Amino acid sequence: MRTMETDTTSGTNEMRISARDAAARMLNRITTGVAFGAVAGVGLLGVVSAYTIPGSVSDSSGATASTSTSSGSTSTGLQSSTGGVSSSTGSGVAVSGGS
Repeated sequence: MRTMETDTTSGTNEMRISARDAAARMLNRITTGVAFGAVAGVGLLGVVSAYTIPGSVSDSSGATASTSTSSGSTSTGLQSSTGGVSSSTGSGVAVSGGS
């Protein structure tokens, strides 16, 4: 009778092992899908943010500042300022949070 119990227990263990393996494979597929979805979501968020951030303008006629160095001229893509730098005589104020 001991042999019959061993056969039954062995069959039950095989079923449990195969169920565990199937669950692990399914969990791996779900994890992979969530990871790819997260990467795609971050990419999509970046694209949407790039198009909606104010102050970002791509203009083909933009002003380009050029400087001349001893090794040649360099273009920085920035526009030079016409106004000078001013300072105040009062104490500085730090603002954080703002609403």
